[in-house]
Amino acid sequence: MEVKLLTHTPEPERITVAAALLCYQKGTPQEAYEKAGSEKLKNRLFNELVKQGHGSVLEHANFTFGISGMSRSCSHQLVRHRMGAFNQQSQRYVHVGDYDYFVIPPSLDEEKFKDIVKQIVDYYNNEVKNLKDKGKSLEQSQEDARFIIPNAGKTNVIWTTNLRNLIHVSHYRLCNRSQWEIRKLMSLVKKEMQNKFPIIAQYLTPKCDFYLYCDEGQRTCGRALTKEKIASLIKKG
Repeated sequence: MEVKLLTHTPEPERITVAAALLCYQKGTPQEAYEKAGSEKLKNRLFNELVKQGHGSVLEHANFTFGISGMSRSCSHQLVRHRMGAFNQQSQRYVHVGDYDYFVIPPSLDEEKFKDIVKQIVDYYNNEVKNLKDKGKSLEQSQEDARFIIPNAGKTNVIWTTNLRNLIHVSHYRLCNRSQWEIRKLMSLVKKEMQNKFPIIAQYLTPKCDFYLYCDEGQRTCGRALTKEKIASLIKKG
């Protein structure tokens, strides 16, 4: 899998701080934006805004990621976070009958998996040919034959999201209880952000790192104390 930050709002921390300044001070939006250009003020206020949960101002900053080589299983999880724009590679217009088109979970037997993949790919390619011979177009043939392709089939996605949602997705998808592939995806997203926006990247963490407790109850992985355990310890003194 590969993740690339394709484009983003210029100076995302600055526009976030400018939006906050506008809410609490006299003056025009242009004046708030100029004031937010101060590095010292910008860094201090940005951190305060995130930590205090002022989410609406974070929605002015947008980021677009190019994601290559993720599975359809992983993309299905990503698009559940609906506060964003998604475009995904079509299995109707793009031929997917290649032996390396699949993501293999590390917990499964690779050799057996590849044997099954070969059968699937061979069936797909044969059916595309058979349907074309029967008079269907290439697109029609591929859109019917693709029904054999499993969740492991690779896909490419362009994802645009605002900063508020990016932090939210990181909180849930970097959690140890999240599925391994989307954890890998969000780890790569964080790595991309660290290269250009380290102040922002520090907040792309599991939610327990941000809130300093786990809200998963009995499903906790044990990385952090649950709210119930903290309350019990406080009660005991």
